[in-house]
Amino acid sequence: MGELGSTLRRAREARGLTLEDAERDTRISRRYLQALENEEFDIIPAPVYARGFLRSYSQYLGLDPQRMLALFPIENGPASRYAPPRAAAREAESPPPGRPQWRRPTPEPFTPPSRGVRPLRQGERPGSSQGSGKYEPMIGVDIGVPRRPIEVGSAAPARTAIAAAAAIAITLFVLGLAFIIAQVGGGDSAAPPPTATATATSDSSSRKDTPSATSGLEVTPGVVPNVIGQPVEVARLAIAEAGFVPSERVEPSDRPAGIVIDQGPAPGVRGEPGDTVFIVVSGGR
Repeated sequence: MGELGSTLRRAREARGLTLEDAERDTRISRRYLQALENEEFDIIPAPVYARGFLRSYSQYLGLDPQRMLALFPIENGPASRYAPPRAAAREAESPPPGRPQWRRPTPEPFTPPSRGVRPLRQGERPGSSQGSGKYEPMIGVDIGVPRRPIEVGSAAPARTAIAAAAAIAITLFVLGLAFIIAQVGGGDSAAPPPTATATATSDSSSRKDTPSATSGLEVTPGVVPNVIGQPVEVARLAIAEAGFVPSERVEPSDRPAGIVIDQGPAPGVRGEPGDTVFIVVSGGR
């Protein structure tokens, strides 16, 4: 393991992360992350993917992506593009056992398809409907951050403040308008009805101020009073003061109209509260 893989592994272990954690957060396959730490770059399909994974993984671990990419093996770069061609014998030699080297694949010659025939994809055999499936499907993406942070203009807070002030002003206007409408509409309305407590208080005050009417007769509660010869109004009051209920019947008589000429029970009889006392009132001639 070289400096690149050991740096990645130490950074991951220092953060207390596992390869499963890194796979979940970066969306890069655990197999490719392990290949980066072991510097087994031949597992990754192409150098461009390997560099993208390395950049994303370095940013995830808090490392400098440029420094880590500088440790990545470069093949067919600008320096080698103008280098003299190597001998065939040296090309056949295997790379040194140290850091693996990438080789750019040689493009296959393109054969224009005939009419009605679909050209074969790379690695696809004639008669097959799908490719050879040489490489594992890619599930990782480059999650690199932008080189320059996105700058929020200074006008954004001002616009927010203006919008908030406008909302407050509209709310106050609506509340004020509702208050004015309530005042104008309720000015001609009648006063609210008095509550039960106020009614009871006023009734008790009126009873205290106005003396209750009495019969003026000597009445004993529970004893039928003598109301014969009394006006019917006085008889009613006396019977009620004794705790009884008066019941009247009018009959023609020589006595003046409205005078009690008979009663029952007779005067002096005791009774229960609420009993009925019958009186006969003269209707005159």
